[in-house]
Amino acid sequence: MPELSQDTWLYAAGGLFALAILLFVVSLHLFRRSRRDVFWRRRREAGQRGWRIFMLAFVLLVFSGLICGSTLLARMMIEDAAEDATTSPTPHLAAGATLTPALILPSDTLEPVAAILPTDTPTSVVLALESPTPAPPEPTATSAPASAVLPTNPPPATVIVVVTATPGGTPTQTPFPTFTPNGRPLASDVTPAPNARLQITALDDEVSASLLPVNPSTTFQAGIERIYLFVTFENMTQGVLWRRELYRDGQLIDGSSYLWGLPTSGRTSFFFGSDTGFGPGSYEVRLYLGNSTTPVSRMAFTIAEPDAE
Repeated sequence: MPELSQDTWLYAAGGLFALAILLFVVSLHLFRRSRRDVFWRRRREAGQRGWRIFMLAFVLLVFSGLICGSTLLARMMIEDAAEDATTSPTPHLAAGATLTPALILPSDTLEPVAAILPTDTPTSVVLALESPTPAPPEPTATSAPASAVLPTNPPPATVIVVVTATPGGTPTQTPFPTFTPNGRPLASDVTPAPNARLQITALDDEVSASLLPVNPSTTFQAGIERIYLFVTFENMTQGVLWRRELYRDGQLIDGSSYLWGLPTSGRTSFFFGSDTGFGPGSYEVRLYLGNSTTPVSRMAFTIAEPDAE
């Protein structure tokens, strides 16, 4: 988009320059007419119009030069900034440094980074590395005076390292960036908007490339491994708590809490999965916002008995 804008300004500068040259030619013609016309009044009018057109052409010429110069200068600055970004040095991990993930989680509850990253595209994660605090030097007979002794607990140095994860294997849909660490309930200070809406519109056991249902239904065959729920949302707030639950014959069999990380309004799809396949029964999907115990949307479906051979 910046390159398109710069090209547009350059074309505009070229158009102004061409128009200024044309007006210069017209003004010269009027000046010639002001000297050679037979009648004095027409000579005066031609001279006056020639000067006005000459001044307009001069102003357009100046504007075209300013636009062209500023556009070229902006392009040079952008290219220099991009070159500096690509040639910036990458920090190295110091020996003995310890990893402190840049997520707001205790270090003993951090899940593997690969488990929370989308696997369809390479992803970069920023981690903070704290170098270990060196032990204070032991005093010797030749130590410096007390006034020259360095502090024994210097602050740890912090290094920022970018780790790039390349996906391998079959990608798994991850339409939201937040998760529930080790089953611990999430907490959020963000209050859902009064007009926030989270609505289930369809269920399917397949999803198209554009995240739309292929053959929506409320009855499925036993043994399917995924149930996709297609959701529309409006007036959502970043960081608001929401959760989804799956019930079978009135009993909760799956549920997770998340912090909202999608846009304010739109549509998306999620799924519930079972490695062994869903068994026959009556199921219901429920969605909640905030800490409310009343679902904002729910939809029932049935897993039918397998066909007898």
